[in-house]
Amino acid sequence: MRLPNVLGYGAALVALAACEPTGPAEPLAARLASTALWSGGTATMVSPAFRRPATLPRMRLGATDLPVSRVDDSTVSGQLPDGDGPFTLRVETSGYAPWEAAVTLYGFRYSEDGPFLSGFLQAVPDHPWVLGAGDLGLVEVDVRANTVLRQWPDTVHSPDCTWGVGTSVRPDHYVLFGKAPGGGCTHPWVWRYGSTLQRIDSLWAYEDAWTVAEIGPGGNIVGADDHLTISKCGGTGCTNQFYNNLGGSLTGITIGRLAQRAILHHFYQLVVHSQAGDTLYRLPFPQGWYHVEGAAFSSGEDTAYVVASGLATGSHLVMVRAASGALLGSLTLPAMSAFDIARDPVRPWLFIAALEGPFHDAVPQLLILRQGTLAPVAVLRTPAPESLSLYQWHQFRVVIDPAMDAAYIVATNQVYDAHGARAKIIRFGLVP
Repeated sequence: MRLPNVLGYGAALVALAACEPTGPAEPLAARLASTALWSGGTATMVSPAFRRPATLPRMRLGATDLPVSRVDDSTVSGQLPDGDGPFTLRVETSGYAPWEAAVTLYGFRYSEDGPFLSGFLQAVPDHPWVLGAGDLGLVEVDVRANTVLRQWPDTVHSPDCTWGVGTSVRPDHYVLFGKAPGGGCTHPWVWRYGSTLQRIDSLWAYEDAWTVAEIGPGGNIVGADDHLTISKCGGTGCTNQFYNNLGGSLTGITIGRLAQRAILHHFYQLVVHSQAGDTLYRLPFPQGWYHVEGAAFSSGEDTAYVVASGLATGSHLVMVRAASGALLGSLTLPAMSAFDIARDPVRPWLFIAALEGPFHDAVPQLLILRQGTLAPVAVLRTPAPESLSLYQWHQFRVVIDPAMDAAYIVATNQVYDAHGARAKIIRFGLVP
């Protein structure tokens, strides 16, 4: 009597089972926090499939695998690379079909040589334009289009006479320093800027003034290599308050017209009453050598944001009450040299132009913080090949372009006789 071939039947059943078609993998039910992502930021996803004991999913942006970390039991985050433009985000986790979404990164776009432009620039309100010294006179530059819109001769303003365009306590007025028709420099004049350029009042200054600003009535702030003078003027004339610099010169001035405050870009970190000319307070930076590089006011000008750089201490940002100088918040930027700060007129953001790395090979970055809290929003980095030398480039001004969801860093040379010097325009895309 033969026994049934049990092993044979079992093998046949296994073979048949292997040939059975498997059903489609279960779709992954997941939600991406946003498809508009900051370059160098994170992509955050929520799904029940991510709950422990499930392992972390695999996330890829295009062909790049992302480092993934767990935020909470059902939320994971992928660290994004630096980049700009559209990508496909793909998520793979065991037991589920791959999940994909079209996303867009916003960050560094490109940099390019700009027109002949040098010195400290003044941003034109409500436009992506700046005023600065061209090769032979004053120029009005559309940063978005990278083109000169208008220009005036060097008798209006010349890089031979000063280090930049000065600001004024009066809206739509600027301090310009031009050459005499027969040669040499004259003295600063206040000009009304608009559809035409109209000369209004004269100001005094040293012959070698780096920076001149008008305070009212009839006063001014003048800085050169080794001295700083604040002139208070009234019906009986002017009185001058003189400072020896002791290192670090006046490179610019920011005036809040509503706040009636003038913030000096200087080692002394002084804030002056922009109408009376009185020195009100010193900014509350930590002890050490800090040179103020840039300042911005809140929309109501009750708050001032000021960045300063130190030689060996990195940079520091303070948020102060404009009326009193009381410290409201601060942020240390230990590995960066910060050069300018600007407020977005539409969104609650602050932009800081900074560089990271050695002076001869520094990489520009655009830091974005939230107004009022200084909470980080994004750090937009330029790639290493775009590094700049601080021995060649001295000023880095932020220009914001809300209509194009863009921001620009405009780098310029800031010395006397800066003829033939082109600006560098670095472009960034912003999350809409």
